Amino acid sequence: MVQPDVFIVCDPKKLDERGTRGAPDWVVEVLSPSTARHNQFVKVPAYERAGVREVWLVHLLDRTVSIYRLEAGRYGRATRLGLKGQTPLTAVPGVTIDWDEVLAEIS
Repeated sequence: MVQPDVFIVCDPKKLDERGTRGAPDWVVEVLSPSTARHNQFVKVPAYERAGVREVWLVHLLDRTVSIYRLEAGRYGRATRLGLKGQTPLTAVPGVTIDWDEVLAEIS
């Protein structure tokens, strides 16, 4: 079992008084030098096995995000984008991350 930094669960039946039962739809891991390797080589494969539809690894130092999307039960090569403008979530239609706003809050 792993615990993401941020996640979204769209199906309310997956939530109970003890937490989340089943895979979230979208997960974010914010990478730091001490957690990057664990997040990439332990957590991403665990999310893939669990069926998490979309995983974002946010590299704050590089100002990039690596996006993994589940297709036919597997993550393909990550899409890497800069942390600028807006990035829509594929797994949660209608939700968009505004990087300019996010970075302004943490700077």
